[in-house]
Amino acid sequence: MNKRYTRVSRRSFLSTAALASGVGLSAAVIGACSSNEKATGAAGTPTMDMGGGSSGTPTPKGGMTWQEMDAMHKRGIEDFLANTKAPITKGKGNQPLEPKIESGVKVFDLTVDEVQWETVPGVTFKAFGYNNMLPGPVIRATEGDAVRVNVKNNLKESTTVHWHGLYVPNPMDGVPFINQPPIEPGANFTYEFTLRNSGTHMYHSHHNSLNQVNRGLLGAFIVDPKDRASYPAYDREYIMVLNDLNLGFTINGKGFPATDAVVAKKGEKVLVRFMNEGTMNHPMHLHGQPMRLVAKDGWILPAPITCDTVDVAPGNRWDAIIDATEVGAWAFHCHILTHAEGEKGMFGLVTALIVE
Repeated sequence: MNKRYTRVSRRSFLSTAALASGVGLSAAVIGACSSNEKATGAAGTPTMDMGGGSSGTPTPKGGMTWQEMDAMHKRGIEDFLANTKAPITKGKGNQPLEPKIESGVKVFDLTVDEVQWETVPGVTFKAFGYNNMLPGPVIRATEGDAVRVNVKNNLKESTTVHWHGLYVPNPMDGVPFINQPPIEPGANFTYEFTLRNSGTHMYHSHHNSLNQVNRGLLGAFIVDPKDRASYPAYDREYIMVLNDLNLGFTINGKGFPATDAVVAKKGEKVLVRFMNEGTMNHPMHLHGQPMRLVAKDGWILPAPITCDTVDVAPGNRWDAIIDATEVGAWAFHCHILTHAEGEKGMFGLVTALIVE
């Protein structure tokens, strides 16, 4: 059963947060932003009847009172804060994948599996995952490295792996019947290539991909530059893989309030690697302080672009550095609000930057 989530006014949230310490206190600002409701498509898009009530106050079209609405919004914030201390859902993706070294080659092993994946508390999907996680494990190496990726297909259908953004030999590009035969159920395939271009990249299925990618066959592939000084300095790094459709609106396989917060100490530089594996644009908006865009699709920009909203289109990757100067909790969400907020509170593509 779905939990119900809630939102708070700025004043009531401050009073609630005063009872907590650390993250709880700094999270007071989040309530001014978005919502939590399972994404159900156009038919389930939250709406408001702006003409109801003798006082002229908008009344929720779904029949809730404003008190019930506020309570649900508040509950979502409380659950998000709880998730900063201990996971409120089962399963965690984006875990680092350690390679084996064989004759100087970095060897990574991937299995393609059916998994039961919990996106928000109590909501579980029959998903696909690499190494039983969603997103799949983070593959990381350095420009110039020779890599080998062994793939074992445990699905009941064929699949392939495409290395999105990487320059690889044609037979290794992962498009079935163009570059390779599909990897049939129970079969194995080995990809081998040398990493020619650094940056933020992705890997995902390119076979029945509308279904397979949106059910979870996706992951981050980070190639560090050989010359580390060529990339802007940062203190912390976060990967944000955005997705939509089959599992709803998710960041790293989770919907708010189960999304991970971006946490930093005041004065730190935080690198956020945005990747959109979905089918819709997601303009990600940060409250309270700007972002500096330093790279797009793996390529360092000639000059940084300062903004508070970056539109991450399907297939795009953006590298953004945040100078964490403003203490507090700051909402960080998709600004297409049907992807982030409804009358029952925040949901989907919402997290927060917490500066301590």
